[in-house]
Amino acid sequence: MNDFVYVPMPLDLYKEVLERSPNAPHTLIQNVVEDFLERTDVEYDPIERTGIYWDKLFLPDGTRIRTKRFNQVFEGEIKNDKIIWDGKSYNSVSQVINAMRGNTMNNAWLFAELKRPTDVTWILADNLRTKK
Repeated sequence: MNDFVYVPMPLDLYKEVLERSPNAPHTLIQNVVEDFLERTDVEYDPIERTGIYWDKLFLPDGTRIRTKRFNQVFEGEIKNDKIIWDGKSYNSVSQVINAMRGNTMNNAWLFAELKRPTDVTWILADNLRTKK
């Protein structure tokens, strides 16, 4: 059996949907939501967008990457298919995080914070990885 979520909507709006699609209003609503999700999916659209993949996580162009070390904040940015920090170009998040942290070996998932163009706040990379 499928799992369902019930979303409240104004009764007058639902009545109008029912008038236009009397046999299957739930299918109409589901189709509209699925269409919206397809049109707004930027994470898996590498043809239209530039950026880099980090494991299965796509980081689009304009994503900011930061880490902290000894009360200092170091920040870089993804431009096209590279990460730019301190005038240098890096191919991976791990490389740039290790450089930012004094060329030491670090688990970048635990030390990198990301802010993609659509994000409002900084997010620990490991939290994004566990969502996948």
